Amino acid sequence: MFAAILIFSLTYLVMALGRMPGLRIDRTGAAIIGASLMVAANVLTVDEAWAAINSDTIILLFGMMIVVASLRLSGFFTVVSAWVVEHAHRPLVLLCGIVLVSGVFSAFFVNDTMCLVLTPLVLEITRRLRRNPVPYLLAVAMAANVGSVATITGNPQNMMIGSFSGIPYRVFVATLGPLPGGPGSERASNRAATAREQLPDK
Repeated sequence: MFAAILIFSLTYLVMALGRMPGLRIDRTGAAIIGASLMVAANVLTVDEAWAAINSDTIILLFGMMIVVASLRLSGFFTVVSAWVVEHAHRPLVLLCGIVLVSGVFSAFFVNDTMCLVLTPLVLEITRRLRRNPVPYLLAVAMAANVGSVATITGNPQNMMIGSFSGIPYRVFVATLGPLPGGPGSERASNRAATAREQLPDK
């Protein structure tokens, strides 16, 4: 039991920090090393370790990443972002547009990948418009987090819930889909109000 707690705590710490201090071990490496140590310390047998892997979630997550990568390479997200910039003539309108794009796409694609895709686009947009990128980057992260609640494919947690529970996609959306529109909109509005001092008038 002590070994399990120690291995889990150290692995979780590295994941929280993002990297093992002094070593070139990132979150993925920490997860693999932690899982290996669990087996090596006899916390789990090899069969139990294999049984703990949910292949449905991994396959779905991998498939969604392939779809997002294909859309990114095709320039789809660049086109959408360019359209938002073209129609967002004021900073607050641009902020709301980024919230909408990030939130909607994160509902249907994995929120982590959407943050990775949209971050460089937002940085390029704010550089071209000579604006402070911080409020817009925060909007991407917060909208992705809120929007991903709506569907099974929004984040890995929802994928696991859908896989284990067998809840149909339509039922999941009908139940949780309205949440980003209520509390999510309020959260985005609060972010906009907080960032107002950092946004120029024009």
